[in-house]
Amino acid sequence: MSFEHEKRESLRLLSGLENGSLTAADAFNVADKCDPVVVHLVLRYLREKYPASEPSAAGVTRRLVELTSTYDKIVAKAKKGEKDSISQWFTETYNMREFFNSPEGFVDLIIEKIEG
Repeated sequence: MSFEHEKRESLRLLSGLENGSLTAADAFNVADKCDPVVVHLVLRYLREKYPASEPSAAGVTRRLVELTSTYDKIVAKAKKGEKDSISQWFTETYNMREFFNSPEGFVDLIIEKIEG
């Protein structure tokens, strides 16, 4: 996948799960082509931005549960991404909250680091 295509698909995954424009099957098809680091960090981003304790988070939480309970391959991919040194670097360097108002900046940073 090209740099721009990876960024576009990663952002599509994040926004589709966030706003409900992707079904679980569609999200799986997008995530399946994304880097494991992207899958891990996008799922983490959404879990942190929309904690289950927030009533307004119900839709996002439902979509995340549907995706991860239906597709074991995505869970395995996210776990692989979690162990990657880029995920470790991100966790040590940034607070996820910094990107809640800038999902594009979040995706750009991750893809640039992966491609770099």
